[in-house]
Amino acid sequence: MKLQRLGPAVLVPTLVLGLAGCSSLDPGAAARVGETRITMDEVDELADAQCNAADQAAETGQSTATPVSRIRQQSLNLLIDVELTQQFAAAEDVSVSKQVADSYFGLFEQGLEQLPDDDREVLEPLFRDWAQGRAALVAAGAEEAGQPAVTDQQQQQQLELQGIAVRDAWAEDVEVESDPRFAPGENGLPGGGDGSVSRPTSDFAKSARAEEADPAWVGSLPAGQKCG
Repeated sequence: MKLQRLGPAVLVPTLVLGLAGCSSLDPGAAARVGETRITMDEVDELADAQCNAADQAAETGQSTATPVSRIRQQSLNLLIDVELTQQFAAAEDVSVSKQVADSYFGLFEQGLEQLPDDDREVLEPLFRDWAQGRAALVAAGAEEAGQPAVTDQQQQQQLELQGIAVRDAWAEDVEVESDPRFAPGENGLPGGGDGSVSRPTSDFAKSARAEEADPAWVGSLPAGQKCG
């Protein structure tokens, strides 16, 4: 299974840089990673918190509007990435450097502090888990390269990419399945497919499926269907 280098890029800059097909998932599940279930409630809670953050950033001109559907898809991708990395680190007994994990979490700490308590309580534990996962990938990359884990940001990124390659090779035996409404691809990850048994024909439908949303199209959406 191939996972791209995932950071919480769905968040606003203050924090970081149809018809459903059949599914074997049980009701209420958004995805399954191995034996671990990710619920729709978890996705909705994360997406809501990020939409609130985007709305807050929009007031200072620090974000652009994004469709809610895109935020939900990206939120599930992030939850899957965190879970898969945790499973990899546990299975391979990867030792995580607290200093490296703290350096990753530090990228978001100031932005998180600016959020309302309810949103911060949702986002902070997830970003701590994400930071732990990045540190595990750096450690895995360092072991693969035969060198110690480092705190220099540029070297960290290089080792992280090596760690992702190691994780991806390990993850080939891990089954990932996402609800069809998240448009999963052949690898089960959200966003790789079209999420429907129909094909878009109108300009509006094609805009909804576009990989990069047209700002004019996003601007035409009702307020409840976009964030920021």
